[in-house]
Amino acid sequence: MACFLASYMSQAQVYTNTNLETGAEAFIAQQVELDPSIKTRIKSLPLDARLSERFCQTPLNYTTNASPPFNRQVTVQVKCEDLSGWTQYVHVRIEELYPVIVTTQTINKGELITAEAITVEYKAKHFVRASNLHTEQFLIGSRAKRIVREGSAITLNHICMVCKGDNITIYAKTRTLTIKTTGVALQDGNVGEQIRVKNQKSGKTISARVKDVESVEVNI
Repeated sequence: MACFLASYMSQAQVYTNTNLETGAEAFIAQQVELDPSIKTRIKSLPLDARLSERFCQTPLNYTTNASPPFNRQVTVQVKCEDLSGWTQYVHVRIEELYPVIVTTQTINKGELITAEAITVEYKAKHFVRASNLHTEQFLIGSRAKRIVREGSAITLNHICMVCKGDNITIYAKTRTLTIKTTGVALQDGNVGEQIRVKNQKSGKTISARVKDVESVEVNI
């Protein structure tokens, strides 16, 4: 009997808790449809450290009763189907992380926001607000409307891409051409918002849509 056991163990694959956890993660990862705009973190909950190594002469079989798209946690059954026959359950957590722009330093009221003052961090969905910004290109060159502490997530409420009193570029668009002129912003605004501006050439006050940092557009 002892001789048989020694022969069995020499031929069988050894599985540690880490092996089983990694295998369960890979099994779930193969079935998750990844979104390139976010990061998906797949991580097993640690198995009981008191569990000893296990042996199996055949490849392990991974299954789950759940179907994609998965909830935040999935239970994976890991089964050895050789003569020894054992089963282990591994709980796998799936977390979607969304890009959020945060400050790398304190930004004072009225201060210009530069590339060096911000960075992108990925946060779990339940920590992300609809007002959080995630695209740096629209943010750089805007100004802070209030103090933004280091490490804070920046929202539209913190900034103005066109600020009251700014000298701005006005793009007046027709069906066939675009006329460029200058003006002064009479209100704060961010991309897509309608604000009042004064055309410096004509002296007229018009309503225009914020196009970008220090620029607006109006259809004529």
